[in-house]
Amino acid sequence: MWWKGLLVLVVGMALALARPAVADMKLIWWEQANPPENEYARELAARWNKANPAATVTHEAFPMTPFFKKLTVAISTKTAPDLFRLTDFLLPGLVEKNGVAALNLQWLGFASLDAMKAAYLPGTLNGYIYDGKLYAVPVYAQTMSLFINRRHFEEVGLDADKDYPRTWADVARVGKKLVKMEGGRIVREGFKFAMISSTWTMFQAEPILHQFGASILDPAGKKCVVNSDAGVKAMRLRASFALEHKIEDPTVTQATNPLPANDLAVGRVAMFITHPGSVAQFGPEKMKDIKVVPHPRLEVDKPNTVNYGFALAMNNDLPPERQKVIHELIRFVTRDPREWLERVGTINPHRNVLELPGVKNHPYIDVFVGDISAGQPMTRSPQFLEIADAMHRAVQRIVLNRVDVKRSLDQACQEIDQALSKS
Repeated sequence: MWWKGLLVLVVGMALALARPAVADMKLIWWEQANPPENEYARELAARWNKANPAATVTHEAFPMTPFFKKLTVAISTKTAPDLFRLTDFLLPGLVEKNGVAALNLQWLGFASLDAMKAAYLPGTLNGYIYDGKLYAVPVYAQTMSLFINRRHFEEVGLDADKDYPRTWADVARVGKKLVKMEGGRIVREGFKFAMISSTWTMFQAEPILHQFGASILDPAGKKCVVNSDAGVKAMRLRASFALEHKIEDPTVTQATNPLPANDLAVGRVAMFITHPGSVAQFGPEKMKDIKVVPHPRLEVDKPNTVNYGFALAMNNDLPPERQKVIHELIRFVTRDPREWLERVGTINPHRNVLELPGVKNHPYIDVFVGDISAGQPMTRSPQFLEIADAMHRAVQRIVLNRVDVKRSLDQACQEIDQALSKS
């Protein structure tokens, strides 16, 4: 009966050849640098690899703004990784470059897009939908809130729970009490804006523009309008804390792209606007001295900040069997919103996240959810990176070189319009 054994061998070989080539699949996952996120992501990758030895993933992290540019170049040159983190404001440009694959909702465990929307907080999937298709799954929703140092408030006779600033006028008034001078120079800034990257310029400038009724682009996204009267007023306010009120020194910082709030963390700044993830970046000991309050606004009864998000997307050039594994990896990474909150301090926007045990006890969750709810989306454009770079240069000219605000914004609009004309 030797032939039966041969038949089994032949059939087995045929089945092996017909089976998708999953064995020894090596996957690459890129994201922006953020120490708590990266540490947790590496742990998730290790858990995945242990459970899936035939399809292992290597996690790599890069500084935020360089990462966005690196990813854009990689997509253009067909060298992008299998899985990557992106922001909702980058999605239009990456879809236009055919660098992001539309996701298979059934592989994600949903019967339809409406069913998936129902499983998430209202509106938090919208930034990842393009022409009716979903292109990314959110890891977390973000916003900007004001972090203040309690000890600094106490040192100058202020109560952080009662005297924290509600408006930009309050920021200037309180900041003048908090600023500390030695030998004619600032050794503790009362308040600070980040100047480390174009992305952070956008995070902190767009809420002010929104509050003045200004925007960077017209409603069609075809023309720069940030040099309007409202835009000039907004950017004049942005510069006033350094140039008029003299409560910040934009030339000195210990911040980095991975740790943008580091000046606050080391005690050199008393007030700084940053995202919920800074809670985890600071850690429990530093957070004992920190209080988080709503984002400052122009008028006390008109809250307005930004909301944006980070999500996992897939390379558009993968074969089906690799795509299916990536879908499984996305589900694995995003399946536990409570652990994301505990480990990283970020809000994974599953609809029931606030109902999970212990979530409501997370530090300042009410402030973060309030600021997310009061936010407007970041500028959406395929030319976002060029727009952000132009705005960053504009702010640098105004704050560092004291160039007239209108003149600097006029130059920014020329650069932005030129970038838009190439689309």
